[in-house]
Amino acid sequence: MPESLRDVVVRTIIALERSCLDAESAFVARRWTDVRAAFGKQRELTGELRGLFARAPETTPANDAKVARRVRGILAYRDDQLRRIRAYHDDVGERLRSIGKVRALARTIGRRRASGRLVDGSF
Repeated sequence: MPESLRDVVVRTIIALERSCLDAESAFVARRWTDVRAAFGKQRELTGELRGLFARAPETTPANDAKVARRVRGILAYRDDQLRRIRAYHDDVGERLRSIGKVRALARTIGRRRASGRLVDGSF
């Protein structure tokens, strides 16, 4: 029995939801390669959905309330992921700037302090 376009849309939406969960678990575990792969999969699935919606306009979110609800849920989930990833990025950036300041201060202090000279076992 051939699969209808609506079934393909539903299957693609489910795969997109799973990919969002994969990205979430990878983000929590800080597995950046897996996060990148999940985002790539999401891009691929989003492109597939776009093509399916063009071939079967009756399945678009504007024309199908169930599809609209699922797509809104995916978009909200991805927006939240993006917000948290940006917050993590900003936090890491701030930490790196702080480390840089401490290192610069340490270098400055190191230059000002006279180096100890060892002459005959005494300073």
